[in-house]
Amino acid sequence: MTWFGSHLVASAAEAGSRVALVFEDRSWTYAELDLAIRRTVRRLADGGVGKGDRVVMLGAARPEALITLFATTRMGAVLVPVHPHMTGHEVAVICEETSPRAIVADHGLEGGGLHLTWDDLEGGDAATHEPQVPAGSDIALIPFTSGTSGRPKGVALTHDNLHWSMANGMDRLPVGEDDVTLVATPLAHVAVLGGLPQYTWARRGIVVLAPRFDPGLFTDLVRDHEVTAAFAVPAMLALLARHPRFATADLDSLRWVLAGGSPALSSTTTRLFERGIRVVNSYGLTESSAGVTYSGPDDSPTFVGRPVPHVELRVVDLDGTPVPVGDVGEIWLRGPSVAAAYWTRTGPRPATDPGGWFHTGDRGRYDAHGRLEVAGRAKDTIITGGENVDPAEVENALADLPGILEVAVGGSPDPLWGEVVTAYVVPGTYEPSLDDLRRHLDDRLARHKWPRRLCVVQALPRGATGKLQRQRLTGLAGQS
Repeated sequence: MTWFGSHLVASAAEAGSRVALVFEDRSWTYAELDLAIRRTVRRLADGGVGKGDRVVMLGAARPEALITLFATTRMGAVLVPVHPHMTGHEVAVICEETSPRAIVADHGLEGGGLHLTWDDLEGGDAATHEPQVPAGSDIALIPFTSGTSGRPKGVALTHDNLHWSMANGMDRLPVGEDDVTLVATPLAHVAVLGGLPQYTWARRGIVVLAPRFDPGLFTDLVRDHEVTAAFAVPAMLALLARHPRFATADLDSLRWVLAGGSPALSSTTTRLFERGIRVVNSYGLTESSAGVTYSGPDDSPTFVGRPVPHVELRVVDLDGTPVPVGDVGEIWLRGPSVAAAYWTRTGPRPATDPGGWFHTGDRGRYDAHGRLEVAGRAKDTIITGGENVDPAEVENALADLPGILEVAVGGSPDPLWGEVVTAYVVPGTYEPSLDDLRRHLDDRLARHKWPRRLCVVQALPRGATGKLQRQRLTGLAGQS
């Protein structure tokens, strides 16, 4: 069995009495979790959801969301996970792209067919027979990532993609049946959908789900459940390391944390190491179904490690020719965990070139030991606190702000968030404040896409053809 979720079925059959999931004051064994999944399969099927249908899922981190994930993929339907901070407009765009048969959410939403809340999934009868096993080439998930046109892109991840991603992660990360893994990130993150918690369940360990990230709550959960491993974006780790209780909190059980989105800051890595906690840096994308490199115990904090066994990773020049060791080039990926297509309402669009290579738009270099260092991005996507933000999407939302002539958006370095969204505005009839921009974006964009900095400038940098030169935006900060 290689379809996504088969690892839970196997664990339920062979270790049903072991604890699989903990949330607040409740726990589920593998057998109980499997029963909850089968009940949700029945509820979705009774509502008309079938093989290939899309199910949009939106809401806070709760067990029902994970159960919906596995129920949807088990019955051959396709889960469309949505970040909980997305606005109604953004959700509407995703629904327009995917034409969902059902929407499962904290509360009712417009659009789609069947509408279910978490309460609707409680209880009921389980499916009386197992649905038809999905094929490896069937799409399992369509997570959305920022697009270069200002419209989010749905990445079509197949059951095979997720299977090979799990094989890669389990080959490199020290996850065993005695591990207790803490998940404190939004469940729409690919590192949750195809990453560390999945490896933990495949090894028959325990996953502890936090309802939100809070550094104090994080330390409490580590203490109370003897957490041994966790996934976090660097901004979370920085907040944890700076928390007043960090130096004295009981973190003895926590052996390592997996950092994704960008390498953790050296100062953060050092503070965690002093508490006996190793930081494993990784590199991956939504299109690669999670990590494709993981750092080793002796790697410096700037490295994200060597490629996993089932992924080819090249660093190439503009012609696609591999560059010499130490030189910077664009990172290309190829392998069975890499998505072949994007989902669009008009049909699939290739994500890779004719040779099967995915051009990440990220820049990196190899050292003499085959370790990768990420050196920036050739593409414009801003990564702030581990979340991707497309500048064009924010610019489009700000374009009709009254009283301004032009606006451009870029990322500027930040010691906590890695980058912060920064708006560069050419004023017209008045000079807006940062609060003016945020009020304008309220109900238009998720909060993590809102500018944290504002630079009022006389003109935007443009080339001879009038094209915006984004790489020069950060140089304008001193003019404001």
